[in-house]
Amino acid sequence: MKDIVNAISNKLEKTIFGKEAGSATQPAGFFAVAPSISGSVTYANVVELETAVDTLNALGSAKYITNAGGRGKLKTTTKVANQNGFILEGSEMNGYPVLVTNHVAKELQVGTDEFGVVFGDWSQYVIAQWGAIDLTVDAVSQAINGNVRIVINAYFDAKPKVAEAFKTASIK
Repeated sequence: MKDIVNAISNKLEKTIFGKEAGSATQPAGFFAVAPSISGSVTYANVVELETAVDTLNALGSAKYITNAGGRGKLKTTTKVANQNGFILEGSEMNGYPVLVTNHVAKELQVGTDEFGVVFGDWSQYVIAQWGAIDLTVDAVSQAINGNVRIVINAYFDAKPKVAEAFKTASIK
């Protein structure tokens, strides 16, 4: 059962941090629209991302979320040229925690070396589930092949309560 729950969680996370448009059966990913900021990673872009969220008084429990490639890029980019100090040091960027999941989209605009970053107040994001996980063990439809088919249905939606509490960036 733990494997099934993990698979559902991974699918939900991949959808939320993906680049697919929303539909009647799937919430839109953070990168379904072009990121607010894109291009080479700079400290100025980091501050711009924070300012865009902060301007709307939306910095309650703000955090960054990126993927391993984005973390690597941020950890190796200096704040100021020819000086010590990187944009991401330890697990914080400009005083805000940075979380990492490889479900955050990459290859967003034009290159394979482009990584997604989401910054926002995560207390303003809702993941809702309707009903329980519906599990059907089907030993009939694939029986001729000696297979048992397991069908899982879980109904979720995910959306910001306040859209302005989140901004995205594409860094390279």
